Amino acid sequence: MKLTSLVSSLTALASICSAAATTKAVPASVTFDNNRRFLFDTDGRQIDAYGAKINNFNGKYYLYGNSFSETGVAYGIKSYSSVDLVSWQYEGFLFDPSGKNNPCAGSGGCGRPHIVFNANTKTYVLWANAGAPGYAVATSKAPTGPFVFEAHRALIDPAFDNLNPADFSVEVINGEGFIVFSALNFRDPRAGDVWPPIFQNMHVSKLTADFMNTTRQSWPVVSSANDLIDNEAESPEIFKVGSTYYVAASNTCGYCNGSIALLYRSNSIQGPWTRQILEGYSCNGQLEGVLPLTNPTTGNVTNIWHSTTVPGGPRTGFSGHTFQPLIFNTDGSAKNLDCSSTATFPVEFTKGNGSVAAGNATKAGDATPALAVYSPVCDSDSFILYQTWTASKSGTIKSVSVNVARGVQTVPLSLTVFKLSSINDLFTPEYKWTPLGSSSCFANQTSYTFDTVTVPLINATVSQGELLGFRLQGADYSPWCHLEFDTKEEACAGNFRLFQQGQGQYSWRGLQGKNSPVYERQGKSVKFFATYA
Repeated sequence: MKLTSLVSSLTALASICSAAATTKAVPASVTFDNNRRFLFDTDGRQIDAYGAKINNFNGKYYLYGNSFSETGVAYGIKSYSSVDLVSWQYEGFLFDPSGKNNPCAGSGGCGRPHIVFNANTKTYVLWANAGAPGYAVATSKAPTGPFVFEAHRALIDPAFDNLNPADFSVEVINGEGFIVFSALNFRDPRAGDVWPPIFQNMHVSKLTADFMNTTRQSWPVVSSANDLIDNEAESPEIFKVGSTYYVAASNTCGYCNGSIALLYRSNSIQGPWTRQILEGYSCNGQLEGVLPLTNPTTGNVTNIWHSTTVPGGPRTGFSGHTFQPLIFNTDGSAKNLDCSSTATFPVEFTKGNGSVAAGNATKAGDATPALAVYSPVCDSDSFILYQTWTASKSGTIKSVSVNVARGVQTVPLSLTVFKLSSINDLFTPEYKWTPLGSSSCFANQTSYTFDTVTVPLINATVSQGELLGFRLQGADYSPWCHLEFDTKEEACAGNFRLFQQGQGQYSWRGLQGKNSPVYERQGKSVKFFATYA
């Protein structure tokens, strides 16, 4: 063999080995718990995706769900990607929600979207609930779109043509496509004035080979009891473990703060099905999907129960997510969900391809902990807030960003960033701080979820250890909302301190006339981050 041929062969072999090395499954681990319910993207914004599903496409994890930030109700579908299930990068809308050919403007709002990949056509197929008849279907060559809606609707079993198709899931199992759906019956004579207002039950069908329609033949997913629990089942997910088919679901809930967690199992999609109640309130959530995670070392698959958690009421945009593994018994049944506040769930899984995503928040110089337990607080009608922290390094701060959510405001939200010489300055009358920058925004410049409001700073040079702060102010009949965490639960109690001043309170208080109108909100801090030049 000539030397040049030998070199070419060795180079080709090295290339093949290198490619194999880069595609080798890499083990990773993630720990879920029942308290950290808010997810944020790498720019620090609350993940705006509900009725969500996580898929693994082409070696990367994608989270899809309905956006509530724009209008307060379901408006389009957003996508996020991650390789480690912790750092999520925003990938945008799957399609233009205001487009002329968008069927999502009607009843249903493209609710609970699901995507499957057809390996034969190399096409991603999006299914969405957008009112009768059947389901809206769109296709794309990429997992993040843009998706183009088909002219046809995917129709369900004609036996249910007079009912409203509702919550559903589509999934590929061993190369075959399946849909499990519920059908709403608003005319059932058994419906009550208080509850239940409707009846619905679930059915499973196969998909056509292109995954863009159903075979229009279905089988009921119902237990031998065939009772009110079976007839109020919704938000389903279908998956398979070994030779057993499973349908996970909840009872009629509609983005509420908890319903029965259901798990049906059968050796055939045609039934019969055995039903379990895994938890009475689904850990204050409602099922969104089941995420299979594979341990590359052992090959074992852990199926993760994924729920939306919402506070109830109209603010669906304030919802979060919880995850925990399903643990199966030898008979195919599953153990009950663990809803205790102290529960943690470490899971080994296959890391996605590529680098961990980074953004404004992950690269911030000063920031409250990304994985703290954050809770919504809506009290700008009652308090002016002063958040303080110490600079972690010397340099120039470019901006400070705070997570806020709108309601129906007429008064702008005002943020001012400043320097202090000591905490006592806040309690001292006639004190004047060193301003670093300020910004104001109206409701139409913010969103219904916890997006970030940013204050740009000019010539804001700071020294390590210097005391900094910002004022959050916006009195209105409809309060602005922000996020807070308990500093006692994090190793940063001395670095982040929050103070409050009652609206309209600008004078001494107390019997001795020595109480400042500014006082500490003990053990609390506002979520924020500061970027350095």
